[in-house]
Amino acid sequence: MAENYNLESKERLFKEFSHFSVGERNPAKIFTNRQRGKYVGGVPLAYDAERNLIAIDSSDTHTLVWGSTGSLKTRCVIEPTVKIIGKSGESMIINDPKAEIHNRCAAELQEEGYKIIVINIRDPEFGNSWNPLAIPYRFYLKGDIDRAAEFANDVAHNLMMEETSTKDPFWDYSASDCLFGLILFLFRYAKDHHLDESAVNMSSLMKFRQQLFKNTVGASRPQNSLLWKYAAEDELVEASLSGSVYAPNDTRNSILSVFDQKMRTFTIRPSLLDMLANNDIDIGEIGEGKCAVFLIIPDEKSTYNNMVSLFVKQAYEYLIYKASSNDDLKLTRRVNFVLDEFSSLPPISSMSTLISAARSRDIRFILAVQGKHQLIKRYGDEAETIKSNCVNWIYLTSRECDLLREISDLCGEQRNRTPNLSVYDLQHFSKEKCEALVLCGRLKPAKVNLLDIDRFGDREYTVLEFVRLPRKPRQTTDFELSDEIKQRLAPVLSGNSFDSGSTPPFISPVQQKPVQSDPPIVVPKGIETSVADAKKKSVNKETQLNLEAMGIQTEGDLDDIIRRIDKRIAGIDKRIAELEAEESTSKSDSGDKE
Repeated sequence: MAENYNLESKERLFKEFSHFSVGERNPAKIFTNRQRGKYVGGVPLAYDAERNLIAIDSSDTHTLVWGSTGSLKTRCVIEPTVKIIGKSGESMIINDPKAEIHNRCAAELQEEGYKIIVINIRDPEFGNSWNPLAIPYRFYLKGDIDRAAEFANDVAHNLMMEETSTKDPFWDYSASDCLFGLILFLFRYAKDHHLDESAVNMSSLMKFRQQLFKNTVGASRPQNSLLWKYAAEDELVEASLSGSVYAPNDTRNSILSVFDQKMRTFTIRPSLLDMLANNDIDIGEIGEGKCAVFLIIPDEKSTYNNMVSLFVKQAYEYLIYKASSNDDLKLTRRVNFVLDEFSSLPPISSMSTLISAARSRDIRFILAVQGKHQLIKRYGDEAETIKSNCVNWIYLTSRECDLLREISDLCGEQRNRTPNLSVYDLQHFSKEKCEALVLCGRLKPAKVNLLDIDRFGDREYTVLEFVRLPRKPRQTTDFELSDEIKQRLAPVLSGNSFDSGSTPPFISPVQQKPVQSDPPIVVPKGIETSVADAKKKSVNKETQLNLEAMGIQTEGDLDDIIRRIDKRIAGIDKRIAELEAEESTSKSDSGDKE
């Protein structure tokens, strides 16, 4: 490989950026030649073996690390970043699929005074508990319904809308609306019935789904239940769940099938349900004290990757909320999202917006991806925004031609139009020497050497063992309405009082009769009417089918149905008149031409 490059020198990097002294024991000498600013921790940019110094960028810029599988991006960039930031006292949220970052760094961080938090999806019995419904429920109790709805929507979106797809998204969106509505109903029920926060969990959520949709045939459809009448008193709940509740049986069953399939992640693992049913962490504390959060997931399958995406989104949103309460609109302590294998995670909703707004709140992202195509697959058009907001690029190696050509173009050309770094050159960086290409801000690209974690100070390290923390027993709510609510809804049930133009009557399940080939008329108690009058006000099955074929809803009494038919006929008559007028005009124009 030619060495005469028109690139930035390593010396320029050490002149422009702060230094980290490898192996230094004196805290005052660990960070040298500090840049002006509040923070000193940063991402490694270059290693000077003679002086045993690492040039680091301690600014608030985001970093994108490019490297295919086996390129040492974790060993040469991610783990050294965690060690360097750990010496600075900044907080971290780390995606750690194999738990190798935790094994190598957690014990040392604990010695530095860090609070270690482990969200262990691989083995939920060992680690902390995290209830994703805790934060939105607290906002709900405070009366901040808008913010509670925003957090609840994040939960629904991340669990139901896993990744961008070209297929019909109707079923995923419908399942997401269903989950969102169920969450808000759970909040309302828990508040009205004075339930503890521990009862607001995924188990209770699935219990309500089963109870509301336990029988979807004939008179036992969900819209005819007392539980739905209570839920529908909340406009947001009704709007979110009505698409599933009022849908035809086949459509409803398909929506619920998609919903159940995506929620099976939780239902098939009681240990995971137990972990998600309690909460022993305070996300707001991450932006105040020295905290390191390790997100451990199985790396051999992607089933639980959406949990990492959900945690990252919820933590970010809550930290932004905490920052907004400070006078300078910044966090008390900077938080670094160190997301290894970022492009392997399901897309984090509004990621391009998150990364754009993070810097001004003292939040920094370090993202490691395998390739350009993988990033585009996950984020579509957002991928370009994510790339452009990462001022620092660190490239190790790749076989992806599009990425190689883009980086080669960024390196520029010599006077004879020869690339400073060709695609061939980029493909043949030395893995043994930890060679990398660094693009930092306005500086020219620089070819550097990085430091493998095994040479980072002492080779030996202590592994911080996972511990089984005490947990409260998981609570599951049985949705039995209080006597006060039943009494309040009693007039609706006994008097058949409802808007005939919008929703059907609500009938208590106790009053339901067995389903027959032609369902009998269900007469609520307290209504003095004869069977003959009831039949007179109903629509027989044949007529109903004909009306539905015309696109006319048949729910409601006979007078209401007649009004709908008259309205439809009026519309048809109007259209006929318009067509006749157009035909008359056309004939008149033809006569004039002749």
